[in-house]
Amino acid sequence: MQVHHNAKEALDKLVNDSECITALLISREGVSIEESGNTGYLNTTALAALIAGMFTATREVARMVGEEHFSILLQQGTNRHIHISLINETVMMVIIFEDYQRIGKVRYEAKKASEVIANIMQPEPEASVEKLNVAGFREYALNLIDRIFDKPQG
Repeated sequence: MQVHHNAKEALDKLVNDSECITALLISREGVSIEESGNTGYLNTTALAALIAGMFTATREVARMVGEEHFSILLQQGTNRHIHISLINETVMMVIIFEDYQRIGKVRYEAKKASEVIANIMQPEPEASVEKLNVAGFREYALNLIDRIFDKPQG
């Protein structure tokens, strides 16, 4: 995948314009590609992997109800919220913000940034999107969780 410095600029603009805390670009495989805003409070490697898994599971739920996929996920917490959107077939954007009253602004700025980033980040022609089966994803997720919490595997 070609990563261009303008993707970072687009994320920086998104953070500034939406007043969110953090914005990330992650691959569907769960790798953090680009980061903007405050990231010191979280493990972006683990977050990227877990969100990629969440999106894979959500894609299967979408198919069960007759959709190809859901392009946006919104997780609402007590203090912090996460907006996750597909940029293209291989990249997702994650936005972490606090003021839920700003969801309209976050969604608006996310849409603008998505369009810019989609034009910047093009999958390589020979790249293929790996599809994890449920058993493969389960094993992957359990191993990841074990590594995150330093739990001995066995």
